[in-house]
Amino acid sequence: STVGGWVVTLGSGQASSFYGDAYDLVLSQEYITPNGSFKTHEFPATATGPKINDIMKGSEGCFGVLVAVTMKIFYHNPDTARPLSFMFPNFKAAVNAARQISQAGFGMPAILRVSDSDETNIALKMFGLESGIIDKMLTLKGLKPSQRSLLVGQVEGERSFSKNVFNQVKKISRRNKGLYLTGYPTKKWHHGRFSDPYLRDDLNDFGVIIDTLEASVTWEHIHDLHQSVSAFIKQHPHTICMTHASHFYPQGTNLYFIFITRMADLDQFKELQAGIIEKIIHYHGSLSHHHGIGKMLAPYMEEHLGKTQMDVLRAIKSHFDPHNIMNPGGLGL
Repeated sequence: STVGGWVVTLGSGQASSFYGDAYDLVLSQEYITPNGSFKTHEFPATATGPKINDIMKGSEGCFGVLVAVTMKIFYHNPDTARPLSFMFPNFKAAVNAARQISQAGFGMPAILRVSDSDETNIALKMFGLESGIIDKMLTLKGLKPSQRSLLVGQVEGERSFSKNVFNQVKKISRRNKGLYLTGYPTKKWHHGRFSDPYLRDDLNDFGVIIDTLEASVTWEHIHDLHQSVSAFIKQHPHTICMTHASHFYPQGTNLYFIFITRMADLDQFKELQAGIIEKIIHYHGSLSHHHGIGKMLAPYMEEHLGKTQMDVLRAIKSHFDPHNIMNPGGLGL
């Protein structure tokens, strides 16, 4: 994980719902390309036509090497940061609450994350909350195992702003039948959010493979995409699928499909990956591996963007890299 990597793969941090994606944070960039070097201006906004600064974001090294970047910074008062969490009767109710929060106009939590029932069950096990009095209380409240959906979040910013966002999130969540769980589950999630991914390396030693495919999606298609892709993944033997949304916008969100399986055959794994990608495209999701396109998703780029847009990218590639020495094949270029 590097700053340059965030920019050239269009990454999104876990606090993106308030601070923005990497794309939103970049003010200017400096590149060295086979056709010359340049640095874009640091103006907060200009009216000088299409911005080369924007074109270079997400370029994955296909046009040149990013050597410097100027990014926005934010004043952060840790005293106003406040975690929160809710349990909803199902994923649809949790998504509906997150949509209303994203569209209400009072501001956004820095962190907002909604897990489907599969990820919720595993999260509760990892947090040590899968049984005992808490589990019984949730069940008595109608929040049944294998159906319920966990929302974790954190508000940040100026004190009165942070307080208002916290109160508004609570109101919307309760209107959608969410049960307030204090900030405890969020604190448990915080504790392992950077270390848990390293479990992948240990599980690989036992022949267990973990991978993630991610898709941006508008609100109208989110549930068809979630249900269809999850069902496709789980129909494969010895395979677990967990899904969550963690980057929210007024127009939609994203879905991360994390799948865990045991496969000895590489071609079989590639076939599963290809099937998931095709399902994502069919149900109106965007292309992204976690994050970026690389060479794995490159064959799908023209179908996804269309020939006209790909021709524009090829023309830019030809200008900056006439001999095709910069990440050849990346982005399908």
